[in-house]
Amino acid sequence: MSSAFKEWHLIVEALIAGEQLLILRKGGISEGRGGFAPDRAARFWLFPTWFHAQLEKTKAAAARFADSAHASNSSDASIVTLRAFADVVHHAFLSDWEAVARLDAFHLWSPETVRERFDWSKPPGIHVFIVRVHRLASPISLPLTPEMGGCRSWIELPLTFDDRSATPVVDEPTFRERVNAIGL
Repeated sequence: MSSAFKEWHLIVEALIAGEQLLILRKGGISEGRGGFAPDRAARFWLFPTWFHAQLEKTKAAAARFADSAHASNSSDASIVTLRAFADVVHHAFLSDWEAVARLDAFHLWSPETVRERFDWSKPPGIHVFIVRVHRLASPISLPLTPEMGGCRSWIELPLTFDDRSATPVVDEPTFRERVNAIGL
């Protein structure tokens, strides 16, 4: 078993394309009293999710990922395809809105969506992850189960990372340069 991180399909596509290195998260509605657990896994599968308002809650630039998200989401709603996993390179909880706002150029969520997440529940703030994404040589298709549903960030999958051929989506020098630009 290994952890998978549920994220909007458009954002997963941006991460796999190497256009985004950040994940911003407050927590899912079903996270429970303990709230979001940012330290659950140092490596995790990127588990794409779809809901109708993703385009409205992301910047216009995210629209270029909509066709691939719709294609993989509409082909068979009972199957999820994993195309990548991520390693956490850095994590921080930012409680200063100005620090969060400075990250705007590094992600595809709309400013309104980020502010909504920042203000959701107490204390105000948001978890920020810098991740190194690895694209699988062969995608993995899994049947969706009830345990995979719900508004929560983490789920467990019956997979391991052993013997999975994968390549980083961004080369090491470019990755380091972009991490330095983010400045966390």
